[in-house]
Amino acid sequence: MTDTPVHIAIYDLDRTVLRKPTFTLFLLWAAWRIAPWRLLPLPMLLLLFAGAGLGIYDRETFKPAAIRLMLGRRIPAATVADLARRFAAWRVPADVPPGAVAAIARDRAQGYRLLLATAAPGFYAIAIGAALEFEAVVATRHMRADDGAWLPAIDGANCYGAEKARRIEQWLAGHVDPGPRRLRFYSDHPSDAPSFASADEAYAVGRGGKLARQARAQ
Repeated sequence: MTDTPVHIAIYDLDRTVLRKPTFTLFLLWAAWRIAPWRLLPLPMLLLLFAGAGLGIYDRETFKPAAIRLMLGRRIPAATVADLARRFAAWRVPADVPPGAVAAIARDRAQGYRLLLATAAPGFYAIAIGAALEFEAVVATRHMRADDGAWLPAIDGANCYGAEKARRIEQWLAGHVDPGPRRLRFYSDHPSDAPSFASADEAYAVGRGGKLARQARAQ
């Protein structure tokens, strides 16, 4: 144990490290590459989005349904690995805003370990984290078949809100030695209030009204 704090910088993904949300973009991009005919039921995907937006069902229901519709009931592990690598190689150079580039560079220069924490599926978020040269990624986990194929069903809970904060603490417990630590947390979304609250330095990204009110209150 040491008295010198371990420094960890934790970044949300969508609209924080990358400008554009990744979930729907990945599904459409991947479907076009592995089975373009899966884009035919696109109106059904829009209906799924509408239902989720209206609160008819939660993210744990919406996400698996959208993945199943666009990518199928099982996706071979090698296919997912190739798609994730190519998606990350496309999005990271094109979509990381200057502010994120500067923050990441500053944190690295100051000796912070970098962790990506996102509700996005781990099967592509891990590749984005690797492309950004982050140490690790905490993301929504999905079930695997016996042969390693990815399944739409979520393994556990969606990595969102309080669950994201819990998963971050779980990662810290398993990868950071006991002792003092200093956390920076960056996010664009009010749902990350539990993670903001646990950070020593909390950075609200963007200008959303609810996020701005939350920032002022804290």
